Amino acid sequence: MPEIIECESGSHPVVDAHGQPLDIGSPVRYAGTGTTGHVTEIICDSEGVWAVIDTNDLLYKLESLTLLSGLKEKAEMGERLFSKEDIEEVLEKAQDEAKEAKLDDSNLEAGG
Repeated sequence: MPEIIECESGSHPVVDAHGQPLDIGSPVRYAGTGTTGHVTEIICDSEGVWAVIDTNDLLYKLESLTLLSGLKEKAEMGERLFSKEDIEEVLEKAQDEAKEAKLDDSNLEAGG
C-alpha cells in the first residue's frame, strides 16, 4: 500500500505515473527527458507532491516519474563529516584554479 502524504492541496499517494509506490532511494526515470536517478526527497505544497532526483537536484511531479526496476535502490544518505584538512585542501584547489583563470577581451567585437 503506498504512503499517503498530506499537503495544502489535499491527500496524495506517493506513487509514480503507473501507481507504483515511491520512497526515498527509489530509482526513477523522468518521462520528459529520460533523466534517471534516485529520489532524495519528497516534498508537497499547494500544487501537489514533488520528488527531488539526485542527478540534478531538480523537482519533478510524481505523475511524471516512472519507477525503474533495473536499478538498485540507493542507500539512504546520511551526514558527511569533513576534516579541517579536507576543507583547506578544497579551498586551496579553488584558489589555485582562480589564479590560473585569465580574463581578457581578445574575443570582443564591436558592433555596427
